[in-house]
Amino acid sequence: MDRTIAVLYGSETGNAHDLAETLVSNLERFHFNILLSSLDTFELPRLIDLKYVIIICSTTGQGEFPSNARKFWKFMLRKKLPNNLLTNVHFTTFGLGDSSYPKFNWAIKKLHNRFLQLGAKELSKRAEADEQSSQGIDGFYVEFEKLLITNLLRLEPLDLLGLEPISEDQLLPPKIKLVINKLKPKKLTNDNLKTISLNRTNNAGLKKAIVSINRRITAEDHFQDVRHFQLFDEDIEIYSPGDTISLYPSNSVENVNQFIEILQLESVADKKVYLENLPSLMEGGIISTLTLRSLITHHLDISSIPRRSFFKLLYKFATDEREISKLKEFSSFNDPEELYNYCNRPRRSILEVLQEFFSVKIPIEYLCDLIPFIKPRLFSISSGFIKAQQKTVDLTIAVVEYQTKIKRTRKGLCTTWIKTLEENDKIIYKLNKNNLNFRENSPIIMIAPGTGIAPMRSLIQHSIESKGYDKEKLYLFFGNRYFTKDFHYREELLKYEEQNKLTLFTNFSREQQGYVQDSLYLHSKLVVKLLTSKNAIIFVCGSSGKMPTQVRITFETILQEELELSVEESKKYLLELETHNRYIQETW
Repeated sequence: MDRTIAVLYGSETGNAHDLAETLVSNLERFHFNILLSSLDTFELPRLIDLKYVIIICSTTGQGEFPSNARKFWKFMLRKKLPNNLLTNVHFTTFGLGDSSYPKFNWAIKKLHNRFLQLGAKELSKRAEADEQSSQGIDGFYVEFEKLLITNLLRLEPLDLLGLEPISEDQLLPPKIKLVINKLKPKKLTNDNLKTISLNRTNNAGLKKAIVSINRRITAEDHFQDVRHFQLFDEDIEIYSPGDTISLYPSNSVENVNQFIEILQLESVADKKVYLENLPSLMEGGIISTLTLRSLITHHLDISSIPRRSFFKLLYKFATDEREISKLKEFSSFNDPEELYNYCNRPRRSILEVLQEFFSVKIPIEYLCDLIPFIKPRLFSISSGFIKAQQKTVDLTIAVVEYQTKIKRTRKGLCTTWIKTLEENDKIIYKLNKNNLNFRENSPIIMIAPGTGIAPMRSLIQHSIESKGYDKEKLYLFFGNRYFTKDFHYREELLKYEEQNKLTLFTNFSREQQGYVQDSLYLHSKLVVKLLTSKNAIIFVCGSSGKMPTQVRITFETILQEELELSVEESKKYLLELETHNRYIQETW
């Protein structure tokens, strides 16, 4: 009897991945064999041989798939796929979305319907969780999992196998087992650690580059450190506006040493290790020279905020009853506020959790099951590929550093690592093609607060230098706090404006100049003229908070007032622009 289930996830922020981990641990207790993978790293030929497939996927931006699900979706859209391709597959899907966005749970709807079109059968109904709901994502998930397991056990009853469910408190074997080579270790310096990070197995698409510029471009007395970061690669690929670069950060030496000390691993820290049952397709690959220290440094995300699945395993390694009870609370769906208040509100890291629960003793073979792997960080390219002999690529990176409500300083893993990089340091990177395909000769209305300027700078440079565009084609609405402190690439943009190559509108909120949407509204007539008479494209980039929604509402208001459209008609107008790739939004 085949009891194999593929649990596949598409996750941008980690929520869908965490729910997939939770589901896997619960299904294993009913003696199912589980294949866990992101959608993009799943070996697609295996799909047609599976009996059961469960997909958990979020929706990002304006109805888009997460970055680790787009390759899978592209494959599913192939017209040559026969309608009976998935006839043997029983499946269900769970979507994570936010009903305040117009394309609520769009990704999971499309994926679910495509499975049906290809002949797959529903194992249970699609579930669509809503962050805006009073029951939250967790409430939807609990109901989804309950129905799913009921349906699975009806199809695959345990009593036919003479088996009982495994107790939740019983420790299952590790999925990825860490094994130490007992041979005498070679002591590694910090320089050694940097060097070995460049050589990796399963390194498809990875390239090496030299850091040629790492310069702060905000004023020294400004609260935020924004960097102009440039990589040099002799064999750089051609890139286009909208493409991104993946960087692969490492933990700080200080944090790694603390982690090793807490877990009392000093005696084995520099011994070679190997990993059993490692997925064949790992984002960023695995470094070739693997010691326990290099594994922790370059692969284990010890500074990330722990999720529910972390505590679901961690409590099994505690010995103090009070600590076991508290860790169990964090792993439960019964009181999500407990976990939120302990972890998310103060942004508490895995390293800090381990510092606070003294009785926890983690068996070394479970480290890779407990600590998530570091994920690559994606940054929009901020330079245009202008000359055939170009060998550099620019990024514009805001260093993440802030104080939480409990007055602790928090630093982003990747941007902290970037600050330590010096000119001529070597790193690995990956170029990701987004294929935005801007319509030729159409004017472009660019809305770019803050580091949203990155892809706009790429587009502006490319359009001016390669296509000969001028101010009649390029309209930039840029906003930040201060003209003198955080007007990114000020001299360059003002020079383009002076040369009549760019029409530039700026807003600096701390100088009583409002926000980008205020400039948009002030120039309503120009905006409508560009949209209706010139077939202009709208390109919005920046933080995924309130800005994209407020900008969209501003466009709706402009259409209502200038074209006398109703609220519904203005919304439909923008949806129509999206359909024809004339309203493009890239947020993070």
